[in-house]
Amino acid sequence: MWVRKIKVWQVSLAFVVWIGTMFLPATVNQAKLNTNFDYKKSRENFFYFLFHQVSFYSFILGLVLLISLFLIYRKIKFSVYFSFASLIFYISFLVIAFPSMIIFNHSLSGNTFGAELSIFLTFYGAGYIIAVLFGLVAFLLLFLYSLRIKEC
Repeated sequence: MWVRKIKVWQVSLAFVVWIGTMFLPATVNQAKLNTNFDYKKSRENFFYFLFHQVSFYSFILGLVLLISLFLIYRKIKFSVYFSFASLIFYISFLVIAFPSMIIFNHSLSGNTFGAELSIFLTFYGAGYIIAVLFGLVAFLLLFLYSLRIKEC
């Protein structure tokens, strides 16, 4: 099975790339806003988003991730459940819940869905999307690697 071909360095590289993409600006797109706000001075990248805007969910995600990494390090077969939980929590919050919360809460107040989607993309931009996609790949590789430990 192809799950056995996943190596530790591939999982580590995926997490390093994910952390590297977190330094991309993830909030204010200055060209679309046409304001004199300088996003380079605002310190608002994906780290700022995780630790200041959604700190409780980030703490839970980090805790589940650390538990799964510890269990994988100890080669405990139960680690597959924690790595799956971290993958599902990552998908449910950063891919589904947070964008939906921004888009649908404001669209119910009278704006159209398209207008709220463009506002979300203006404020969170490509940096958010790229960081979330690389994080999704990293968490998926972690889950598949933990399946490899369960099979052995």
